Amino acid sequence: MVVPDRVPIEQMSVVRIVIKTLPELPHNAQYRCVFGNATPIHANVMKEGLLCTTSPVNERPTIGDGLNHVLVPLSVRNSETNKDFVSRSLAFYDCTRQDSCRICLLHWLQRTVDRCGR
Repeated sequence: MVVPDRVPIEQMSVVRIVIKTLPELPHNAQYRCVFGNATPIHANVMKEGLLCTTSPVNERPTIGDGLNHVLVPLSVRNSETNKDFVSRSLAFYDCTRQDSCRICLLHWLQRTVDRCGR
Protein backbone atom coordinates (compact mmCIF):
# COMPACT_ATOMS: atom_id res chain seq x y z
CA MET A 1 0.00 0.00 0.00
CA VAL A 2 1.22 3.51 -0.85
CA VAL A 3 0.07 6.49 1.26
CA PRO A 4 -0.81 8.84 -0.30
CA ASP A 5 -1.36 7.05 -3.62
CA ARG A 6 -2.03 10.35 -5.47
CA VAL A 7 0.06 13.54 -5.56
CA PRO A 8 -0.34 16.82 -7.48
CA ILE A 9 2.02 16.73 -10.47
CA GLU A 10 3.73 20.02 -9.54
CA GLN A 11 4.13 19.23 -5.83
CA MET A 12 6.89 17.46 -3.93
CA SER A 13 5.62 15.07 -1.29
CA VAL A 14 6.65 12.17 0.92
CA VAL A 15 4.99 8.81 0.38
CA ARG A 16 4.91 5.87 2.74
CA ILE A 17 5.16 2.38 1.32
CA VAL A 18 3.66 -0.06 3.80
CA ILE A 19 5.60 -3.33 3.82
CA LYS A 20 5.02 -5.67 6.75
CA THR A 21 8.36 -7.47 6.50
CA LEU A 22 11.28 -5.92 4.67
CA PRO A 23 13.97 -8.32 3.50
CA GLU A 24 17.26 -7.80 5.31
CA LEU A 25 19.83 -6.01 3.20
CA PRO A 26 23.53 -6.81 3.01
CA HIS A 27 25.95 -4.42 4.69
CA ASN A 28 26.10 -1.01 2.90
CA ALA A 29 23.09 -1.80 0.69
CA GLN A 30 20.07 0.54 0.68
CA TYR A 31 16.48 0.54 -0.36
CA ARG A 32 15.61 2.95 -3.16
CA CYS A 33 12.28 4.16 -4.51
CA VAL A 34 11.91 4.34 -8.26
CA PHE A 35 9.05 6.43 -9.68
CA GLY A 36 8.65 5.23 -13.27
CA ASN A 37 11.76 6.20 -15.28
CA ALA A 38 12.98 8.79 -12.75
CA THR A 39 16.32 8.58 -10.95
CA PRO A 40 16.13 6.17 -7.97
CA ILE A 41 15.72 7.95 -4.62
CA HIS A 42 17.06 6.84 -1.22
CA ALA A 43 14.32 5.31 0.95
CA ASN A 44 14.18 5.76 4.71
CA VAL A 45 13.36 2.57 6.61
CA MET A 46 10.50 2.91 9.10
CA LYS A 47 8.85 0.42 11.44
CA GLU A 48 6.28 -0.76 8.88
CA GLY A 49 7.88 0.05 5.56
CA LEU A 50 9.65 2.89 3.80
CA LEU A 51 9.38 6.65 3.37
CA CYS A 52 10.36 8.24 0.08
CA THR A 53 10.32 11.74 -1.29
CA THR A 54 8.59 11.83 -4.65
CA SER A 55 10.62 12.17 -7.82
CA PRO A 56 11.68 15.68 -8.88
CA VAL A 57 8.96 17.48 -10.84
CA ASN A 58 11.21 17.72 -13.92
CA GLU A 59 11.61 13.90 -13.98
CA ARG A 60 7.89 13.12 -13.97
CA PRO A 61 6.04 12.01 -17.10
CA THR A 62 3.70 14.44 -18.80
CA ILE A 63 -0.03 14.08 -18.53
CA GLY A 64 -1.60 13.19 -21.88
CA ASP A 65 -4.01 15.43 -23.77
CA GLY A 66 -7.55 15.32 -22.38
CA LEU A 67 -6.42 13.64 -19.14
CA ASN A 68 -6.00 14.98 -15.62
CA HIS A 69 -3.56 12.36 -14.31
CA VAL A 70 -0.81 9.91 -15.16
CA LEU A 71 -0.15 6.62 -13.36
CA VAL A 72 3.48 5.84 -12.56
CA PRO A 73 4.84 2.55 -11.23
CA LEU A 74 6.51 3.04 -7.85
CA SER A 75 9.05 0.30 -7.21
CA VAL A 76 11.32 -0.54 -4.28
CA ARG A 77 14.83 -1.47 -5.36
CA ASN A 78 17.73 -3.14 -3.58
CA SER A 79 20.79 -0.96 -4.28
CA GLU A 80 23.15 -3.95 -4.27
CA THR A 81 21.30 -6.24 -6.69
CA ASN A 82 19.56 -3.41 -8.58
CA LYS A 83 16.41 -5.59 -8.55
CA ASP A 84 12.91 -4.29 -7.85
CA PHE A 85 10.91 -6.40 -5.41
CA VAL A 86 7.73 -4.36 -4.81
CA SER A 87 5.77 -2.33 -7.33
CA ARG A 88 2.59 -0.27 -6.87
CA SER A 89 0.96 2.54 -8.84
CA LEU A 90 1.07 6.21 -7.87
CA ALA A 91 -1.05 8.85 -9.60
CA PHE A 92 0.29 12.32 -10.38
CA TYR A 93 -2.70 14.57 -11.11
CA ASP A 94 -3.39 18.12 -12.30
CA CYS A 95 -6.92 19.42 -11.83
CA THR A 96 -6.22 22.68 -13.67
CA ARG A 97 -6.33 20.57 -16.87
CA GLN A 98 -10.01 19.75 -16.37
CA ASP A 99 -13.06 21.94 -17.03
CA SER A 100 -14.49 21.18 -13.60
CA CYS A 101 -11.56 21.62 -11.26
CA ARG A 102 -13.71 21.23 -8.13
CA ILE A 103 -15.08 17.87 -9.30
CA CYS A 104 -11.52 16.78 -10.13
CA LEU A 105 -10.29 17.72 -6.64
CA LEU A 106 -13.24 15.98 -5.05
CA HIS A 107 -12.26 12.82 -6.95
CA TRP A 108 -8.53 12.98 -6.18
CA LEU A 109 -8.64 14.35 -2.65
CA GLN A 110 -12.08 13.07 -1.56
CA ARG A 111 -12.83 16.59 -0.35
CA THR A 112 -13.21 20.04 -1.82
CA VAL A 113 -10.35 22.46 -1.51
CA ASP A 114 -10.02 25.94 -2.96
CA ARG A 115 -7.13 25.12 -5.31
CA CYS A 116 -8.92 25.80 -8.56
CA GLY A 117 -7.63 29.28 -9.29
CA ARG A 118 -6.52 29.70 -12.86
